[in-house]
Amino acid sequence: MSAQSNDTALMVNRDLSKLAPRFADSVKAAIDACNRLGLPAMVYEGYRSLELQALYYKRGRTVKPPMAPVTNAPTNLFSWHGYGLAVDVVHRDLFWKPPGGNAWFAQVAAVFAGHDCNWGGNWTHPDPPHFQWARCAPSPSDKIRDILQTQGLQGVWKALEAIA
Repeated sequence: MSAQSNDTALMVNRDLSKLAPRFADSVKAAIDACNRLGLPAMVYEGYRSLELQALYYKRGRTVKPPMAPVTNAPTNLFSWHGYGLAVDVVHRDLFWKPPGGNAWFAQVAAVFAGHDCNWGGNWTHPDPPHFQWARCAPSPSDKIRDILQTQGLQGVWKALEAIA
């Protein structure tokens, strides 16, 4: 649960059925491959609600700790998590503190790269647990938000080849 709340909109969502179908298949295959290779990985978070994204945006700004912002996306329309096209992957037992630190995340990233996923660890401001569908730009564009408004989530998934 996030933010110590009973509000389901503020809870971390690990339901892979809320992801775009082709992306969900890639994530499942990558997680299975990681585990076979001795990299105990799990999806910590997939789809993110508007409410949870707003809370994350406040962290490090108006809610402290942490002292630094944890996201630059003010709403889930500016994060691929809000489109079911991103996941955060962590160590199954040690979460954000895997043995080897970022080297562990880099190994997981190499596996995910073979499954049509890009890694947030390659960004200017790295986000090592973050993986998103390879056909996504680093952040959703105005064009993607327009597609969402006119064609819905299925339209976005279709435009990004994340659905048959």
